Amino acid sequence: MNPSGRMHLLALPALLVLTACASQQTQELSAPVQPEASAPATSTPALAAAARADADDQVAFKVWSAEVFGTDGDLEKSATEYVEAALLSSDPAIARRATEVAISARMWQAAAMAADRWTVLDPNNVQARRTAARTSLVGGDYALAELQLAELLTLQEQETWGGWEELGGLLMVGPDAERAVTMVTRLVAQGNASANAYALLVKSQVVARTGRFDEAMVLAEQAVVLAPQEIALRVWAGRVALNAENQAKALEYFESAWRLDPAQRTLALSYAELLRQTGNLDEANEVLSVLPDTPANRFARIAFAVESGKRALALSLFEGFASMPYGDPVEQALQAARSAEALGLSDEAISWYEQLEGTDQALPATLRRASLLAGSGRMDEARQVLLFARNSGGQAVKLETLLVEANLLLEADQGEAALTTLSLALEEFPDNTRILYLRSLVAVGLDQIAMAEEDLRAVLALEPSNAAALNALGYTLADRTSRLEEAETLIQKAYSLEPEDAAIIDSMGWIAYRMGRFEEARRYLEQAFLRDRNAEIAAHLGEVIWVLGDAQRARQVWNEGMRIEPGNQTLIDTMQRFGVRP
Repeated sequence: MNPSGRMHLLALPALLVLTACASQQTQELSAPVQPEASAPATSTPALAAAARADADDQVAFKVWSAEVFGTDGDLEKSATEYVEAALLSSDPAIARRATEVAISARMWQAAAMAADRWTVLDPNNVQARRTAARTSLVGGDYALAELQLAELLTLQEQETWGGWEELGGLLMVGPDAERAVTMVTRLVAQGNASANAYALLVKSQVVARTGRFDEAMVLAEQAVVLAPQEIALRVWAGRVALNAENQAKALEYFESAWRLDPAQRTLALSYAELLRQTGNLDEANEVLSVLPDTPANRFARIAFAVESGKRALALSLFEGFASMPYGDPVEQALQAARSAEALGLSDEAISWYEQLEGTDQALPATLRRASLLAGSGRMDEARQVLLFARNSGGQAVKLETLLVEANLLLEADQGEAALTTLSLALEEFPDNTRILYLRSLVAVGLDQIAMAEEDLRAVLALEPSNAAALNALGYTLADRTSRLEEAETLIQKAYSLEPEDAAIIDSMGWIAYRMGRFEEARRYLEQAFLRDRNAEIAAHLGEVIWVLGDAQRARQVWNEGMRIEPGNQTLIDTMQRFGVRP
């Protein structure tokens, strides 16, 4: 979970994502080369052949070991074996596979080493260069990253914008923004790219990471001058202006970008949202009215009109769904149902979702229909809808309907029924971590801590690096038992895996509080509340602040939590414990 801040940066080119389960499998290893029996023991060819045979045997063994470790779920050992195999082998497919597994294991230095080997064995492979640059940046090796990026630019110099349009996404992943600026400055100079609009765009993006928005703005404006017809450059300039808190300039750039292509949906939505934020509601809705009348665009207009307080316009647009000859009844029904939900018309939404039975949208439509029925107090009907789908669908439908039913029961404060549903689900799916995790949460709510712990440990046995399960178990032990040291170990492991997750940061603060480290607890809880204005986090933060002696500030935090979620039981219980009226 990222901190809420002032950054409104343009979405960059998608980063390459590799997994250990990549569809392209490693090429089969060739049979080991054996030395010729007649060759003298001291001959150079015989020694070379023997060395090759020895290396091939080692490679084959290490690849086999890596796959065994991977099958057992030990990605770190699998990656280590694969990287060693890649360094011994001359097969680029092995180096690629080593890179994939190391990335899945989040072993960035090993991944960079394997990817670098991949580029050595296949130097003209753009994907190899791209991956080597990315892994080097994530691992903090800017020198190697710069070499790889320079080679990548050379490989793509004949493409549009000389390959620079791809570098923006790569250069945003490193931990050191200032070093990235230095690196991109050198790359621009080396490539004589100071008149390349996309090179200036990339430099502006990297500079913006440092918070120097005025400097980023100058570069963005230079890029627009060099390529005035490029919409992406104008949009970026508008976003930088927003970060520099210059709304007038932001509006100017977004308007000029929109006028170049009024039918571009994402751009129109962004421009309309900016107009709405600046109070230009009529103009914002006018911008969206220019979009082609598709079901998705009509829904976007309805949702925007609702958010803008123009309910009459939203209703008139919604009524048009029934008569418009869109030609795609599935998309029409789906967007009409979503529009009805946006308008708070539950019965109409349910009716539209019913029309999706028997289509490729049947499962999500059924789940939403059940949720709307339950939200309207018609729980029995909701469960019947889910039961019908479950009895007529496959295993995937069974799983999803059971999980949704349990969630709906939990939201309706029917914890015992939710527990029963999940226990039945585990009979059908005994090792499903989603069911186990949800049942653990239900069990905690019912004060069945032993069951919750058993379920969470079952999840961790299957997924040792499941940060959510580590955090849930650690928090449960910290909140409901005296096993604080064990709880802290679990929470710290979760934090090492997901240091930006607000729930985990909250747990770091709560365990510090439970162990008497009040100032440390406050720091963590303030960070968590900054990232997620959550009533439960407010309860924890207020309690720590109260214990530290600032009762007035504690009340302010609790009151803010009550505004966010007035019925949160944790917050209500906390306030009552300290004699504060909710």
